[in-house]
Amino acid sequence: MENHSDSDVLSPSNSTNQIQQDFGSNSGQAIAQMIGGMAIGQLTVYLSQVRTELETSQPPTNKLGANPYQGLLAFRETDGDRFFGRDKQIEQLWQRFRELHDNESAVQVLPIYGPSGSGKSSLALAGLIPKLGAKPLPGSNQARLVVLVPGSHPLESLAAMLARVTTNDPTPVSKTREFAQELTQQNNHQEYDGLRRIADVFPDIAVSPLILLVDQFEEVYTLCKDKAERDAFVGNLLCAAAEPSKRVSVILTLRSDFLGETQQHPRLNKLFSEQGFLVPIMQPEDLEAAIVRPAAKAGYQLNSAVVQLLVEQTEGREALPLLQFTLTRIWEGLQNDVDPAETLENIGGVGGALAEEAQRLYKSLNAEEQAIARRIFLALVQIGEGTKNTRRRAALSELIADEKEATTVRAIINRFAAPGVRFLATFSDEQSGEMIEVAHEAMIRNWGQLQEWLTECQENLRKKRKIEQAAEDWIDKDKSQEYVLQGRPLRDAREFMQAQKDYRETALSSLAKDFVMASWRKQRRGIFKLMALFAIFPIIGTLTIVHFSILGWTESILARRDCNPTPILKSLLEYMKKSGYKNNFTSIFLCHKNLNDIQLTNTILDKAIFQDAELNRANFDNSNLIGVNFTNASLVGANFKKAILWSANLQNANLESANFEEADLESANFKNTKLKNAIFKNVNLNNVIGLDEQQIREALLCGIKLPQNLAAISNKIENRDCERLKNE
Repeated sequence: MENHSDSDVLSPSNSTNQIQQDFGSNSGQAIAQMIGGMAIGQLTVYLSQVRTELETSQPPTNKLGANPYQGLLAFRETDGDRFFGRDKQIEQLWQRFRELHDNESAVQVLPIYGPSGSGKSSLALAGLIPKLGAKPLPGSNQARLVVLVPGSHPLESLAAMLARVTTNDPTPVSKTREFAQELTQQNNHQEYDGLRRIADVFPDIAVSPLILLVDQFEEVYTLCKDKAERDAFVGNLLCAAAEPSKRVSVILTLRSDFLGETQQHPRLNKLFSEQGFLVPIMQPEDLEAAIVRPAAKAGYQLNSAVVQLLVEQTEGREALPLLQFTLTRIWEGLQNDVDPAETLENIGGVGGALAEEAQRLYKSLNAEEQAIARRIFLALVQIGEGTKNTRRRAALSELIADEKEATTVRAIINRFAAPGVRFLATFSDEQSGEMIEVAHEAMIRNWGQLQEWLTECQENLRKKRKIEQAAEDWIDKDKSQEYVLQGRPLRDAREFMQAQKDYRETALSSLAKDFVMASWRKQRRGIFKLMALFAIFPIIGTLTIVHFSILGWTESILARRDCNPTPILKSLLEYMKKSGYKNNFTSIFLCHKNLNDIQLTNTILDKAIFQDAELNRANFDNSNLIGVNFTNASLVGANFKKAILWSANLQNANLESANFEEADLESANFKNTKLKNAIFKNVNLNNVIGLDEQQIREALLCGIKLPQNLAAISNKIENRDCERLKNE
């Protein structure tokens, strides 16, 4: 990558000079004095979140010291002295980071990935960071390392951390806003180079390079709903890390089941493939070290038979958090003179400890408290869209529905976050204040009670979060009328708001309610304006009679439940849409119809019947096509860009040269369809039905995720045609 000059920036002013001027007053400041920094060896580390710990309420009854085990909490930057069993991987990571540093042409990105529960965050935070502090890379003796989690606005999170590193203000609002703006800018080469330019003018950047560690990188895909922000965030990381100056390096941790999402960014996907580090399962000797050495350091020797049993119950499983939780319970037993073997038997082994203790805590609450606990835990789960459910951070204020219950909510959180339990993690965030999250996703997978709640509420939670996300986007756009709901989405949102108003865990937030009502008021104003227009111009009355006669005639044709040919139907349908009279054609019968070239963009056609229809070059851009029947239809060159085709039946359809770019194809049936030159770009095909290798080889593919039956060829072809599609 070229080292571009400031003149490349697409800004009316010289942004880099402006940044340099703003830093001027801080240029002589010692790094250790910057806000939020702490020394780990020769590293200065800045954290986006500071964990808050509750004091132990019950002191030990014997001479054993503090519990040396983590429970469900990930090891952090300051836990290196009690992080055992990963010495080999720590050395491998350091060596790989060193190789990237020494390679002049390498992009300075080190991706670390593995399954949930594999210990990837702990390995990066408590393993690699202390190693870099104790053994810096050449020329990086005073490196600055920023640890952040992306959240729902990763660009904002990055801007806030950069602002905190460069100022003495704990809440640098204006500097954060300035940096956020810089990070959204592209230069003349269409690169997001804001991070590079900001880092270039950091004080002493030549001797104190910047290392960015982005933990839980999957949040870029699970929580960030703004594609433009997601692209800008990833683009800034890659642009800065590609600079020959090596002033910025990037370390990422990612859950491996989100590797497919990186296909949205081919350069990043390639780096995961070529430079990524897969966190391996721990071998028996490593597990033994993780079990024995913390206890030994605290002055206790665990029985070898118990150690062997723990190793056997953990080996080969994604169970490291469960092991740590079990060890926590064993230590608590020791503090009360209970033999480890007895504790292990009482809690049901490594697999049973978490669920048993969580259920015991829940059952200790009264009925009112149990209802609040249910609401808290449901609010802390991010419902997966075709992926597993994940944990979700929430502000304490979000969890308090009524100020009257604030004390109770805090008490319940404290009970589940107590040092001996740590099912919940609490921390402070400069931007959002006091935050809560499930300590580890093992809690979501292993507590049966939470699984039951999710089964009951998952669909309503998904709808609630979707409406609330739309409301946040509306606020971000200064309540622009262009971002309100219309048509069927508005109707559905109003119905959902009414139906869920008495259920606290799925009731809409106050902001979302305001958003729905603002959308409804805009729709009403539009209707009143139309009525006023007819009143002002009586001459239009005659035309209105004709207009409504046409609409009535069309409605009568559409009401038929037969497949008889109607030559004029295409024109009538398009008239209905263009006149604004109707946009919802749910369950319409259009089988055997000749509808070539029909324009049905942004239209609701759920459960419509298009069986055997002629729909060549039809335009369904951004339309709802849930459960539509397209069997045997001819759809050559049809446009399904951004359309929703959940459970659509496309069996035996001719889809040659059809465009499915960014379409949602959850459970769509492609059995025996013709897909020659059909375009699948940025599409998740993981859950489609009936797709075979021959079909997919004839299609054009870029940034896709294939179903399990085609996993063997996925790496070879998922981005096969990106260059061709880019040039077309």
